Amino acid sequence: MPEIRIETNSYNQRRYGKPWIAKVDFSESRKGDFTWGDWTGDHYNGGEGILTIYANIGDIIAEGQKDFRKPRNSAPEFSFVDTDGTLTFIGDKGAAYKHYLEQKDSGIDKEALQKEKNTLLTRIAEIDELLNQ
Repeated sequence: MPEIRIETNSYNQRRYGKPWIAKVDFSESRKGDFTWGDWTGDHYNGGEGILTIYANIGDIIAEGQKDFRKPRNSAPEFSFVDTDGTLTFIGDKGAAYKHYLEQKDSGIDKEALQKEKNTLLTRIAEIDELLNQ
């Protein structure tokens, strides 16, 4: 499971809350179940930092920061983890849920993915053996 890292800018800590990141799963709830990542930075001085979370290809990621002065500006942005490990912007929560439904309805071939995974694991074992000679 690759680690996603996003750098954050400095901010006015009296106006804004800590930046946050989460993996969102819509399989059990239309509201989405959030699994929180980490932010490493200096909130007391509003310093720069890094958001980190472990996510798989296709996972939906939300990131945001609370604006205490204008709460309507606090809506998170949603993206999904693309095949190259980068985040591709989706939009708001409604767009993220639509994306989830489209992916769910597309019928991912889990059997083919498992077969490919087994092939790759076998090849990795062969490479490890060659490196350890």
